[in-house]
Amino acid sequence: MTVAYMQAITERYKAIGYAPYRWYQADEAPAWAPTAKPLSQSRVGMLSTSGAYAVGQVAYHYKDDTSIRSIPSQTPKRDLRFSHVTENYLVDARQDADCILPLTAMRALEAEGFIGSLADEVFSCMGGVYSQRRVREEIAPALLAGFREQKVDCALLVSMWPVCHQTVCLVARYLEAHGVPTMCLGSALDIFKAGRPPRATFVDYPLGHSTGKPFDPVDQAGIVRAALGGFDSMTRPETIELLPNVWDEVRQWRADAMRADRGDTRQPRDETPQFQLVADREAAIASGALRA
Repeated sequence: MTVAYMQAITERYKAIGYAPYRWYQADEAPAWAPTAKPLSQSRVGMLSTSGAYAVGQVAYHYKDDTSIRSIPSQTPKRDLRFSHVTENYLVDARQDADCILPLTAMRALEAEGFIGSLADEVFSCMGGVYSQRRVREEIAPALLAGFREQKVDCALLVSMWPVCHQTVCLVARYLEAHGVPTMCLGSALDIFKAGRPPRATFVDYPLGHSTGKPFDPVDQAGIVRAALGGFDSMTRPETIELLPNVWDEVRQWRADAMRADRGDTRQPRDETPQFQLVADREAAIASGALRA
């Protein structure tokens, strides 16, 4: 049995006195944009909702930040940083970015010829945006413009925490309605089922690891390969592929994820950029991306 994140979060916040969050429940089938080329000939774009940024760029703030970062696809791992309203899910990503921003796997699949090419830049956002209206009106149109400028044939959308999964569902439905084939990849099956994206791949891993276990390039490449392969194999809307990957045999993490007594693990929500390192703020000022 997979984790029921919508139920768990509703019960957790109810216990501390918050009004129930109204999760997106799609009441119509999604648009379907068929792929025009085999994956091996396609230019592939990517979005990660993990709040990733490169050194020299501005970090995200935590009050429904709808801004987007363009990160060069050849950025070395040592120059990748993260800021997200749910910092607790970034412990492994800050050690190995490839478990949520799979640049190494994508570059390897490009070199192998599994994909035609990777876009010169990948996109990131802080996907923990509670306003569904702002996702539709700000994030989705900006990504459409960015992917069109890159001339991608399809786009991989990687989710991190529960609201991020809702965000990618909304983005995927918007992009496909405007002709861009998408693949959502994540680890919250109930939210994918509620959001009804055109294509999705589910891996039953703890949140923050949608593209694999940290420091396990074989696992990471296998998950990304399987997700991208859906562009060739999926032929009808609302297909969700369930990957067989197992995090561990004990699976205590599932029980932990369902606990209602964990309290509010989010960071304070304000409009101050939250840099991973003090030096990152200085680098953003030096690059001109942030005013002192």
